Amino acid sequence: MLGIVQGLTEFLPISSSAHLSIVPKLLGFRTPELAFDVLLHFGTLAAVVVYFARDLWSFVLSLVAPGVLGPQQAAVRRRQLGLLVVASIPAAIFGYLLQDWADAQTSRPLRSAVWLVLTTLIMIAAELWARSHPTAATATAPARPAVAGAFEEPPRTAPAQVQLAAAAPRPMTRAEIRRQRPAAAAPARPGGATEELERLPVGKAVGIGLAQAVALIPGTSRSGVTISAGLFEGISREAAARFSFLLSIPAILGAGLLKLGDLSQASETPGQLAVGFLAAAISGFLAVSFLIRLLRTRTLWPFIWYRLIAGGLFVVLLATVRG
Repeated sequence: MLGIVQGLTEFLPISSSAHLSIVPKLLGFRTPELAFDVLLHFGTLAAVVVYFARDLWSFVLSLVAPGVLGPQQAAVRRRQLGLLVVASIPAAIFGYLLQDWADAQTSRPLRSAVWLVLTTLIMIAAELWARSHPTAATATAPARPAVAGAFEEPPRTAPAQVQLAAAAPRPMTRAEIRRQRPAAAAPARPGGATEELERLPVGKAVGIGLAQAVALIPGTSRSGVTISAGLFEGISREAAARFSFLLSIPAILGAGLLKLGDLSQASETPGQLAVGFLAAAISGFLAVSFLIRLLRTRTLWPFIWYRLIAGGLFVVLLATVRG
């Protein structure tokens, strides 16, 4: 069961650290040992690696066999890889310095529940910002040629302007006014998010990387805070989610490698470890696929309401148990 909880909450913006701390306490389970927690994280790592296998293979080819991709696509992939490396630096630094503090916070379920509610304010602010700036968060620009340098953005070409004769104004009906109101999330056209990431500016990538470092706070959710950062920067929800998940690969791998030695101290049987790994991997893959599809046409509000309601209930229940 904990494997499923880890897989779903690692990638859905509802915080895996908070749920792994709270759920065992509420259900009377033994708190999972660090070794089992490390294995569950490797399961979610396997999920995101499998989902983005084609992208990861393209990164490899862009370095060792660029001719297979062609010079234009190889340059694009090398630039994306460079952005992921640069954006991973903040989380690596803060993770190394503050991991013990984060683990101490996670070991207190009530505190994790409070953080779950409080850090939801980041997602609320991001959605309100995107709503007031609809074109920034939902527009998809046309594809552009590959870059020449590692981080250089493609040249921006202004679209041709067509002058039309002004039509005589007439009063708008109520139905027309409703149709002109910004939608919750404009549907993304096929390939739009991928093309958007191909021209992602360095500064915006670093901003998402800094947001990932904030995810050390239990209850924050790595995907929730990084997608929120993307919304503040005017990136579409789907593109922000894709970059967030790609960015999670080095983060999860690095955290797992730092604690790899703890696997030898696991008290669970090999069968229990295997079941936990597979449960985390399968549920994690489904969570990644579901969220990316959802954010093509929807917002983060369903997860915001879940965090507020569930977090409030967790606080009440844990305070009762504690009392």
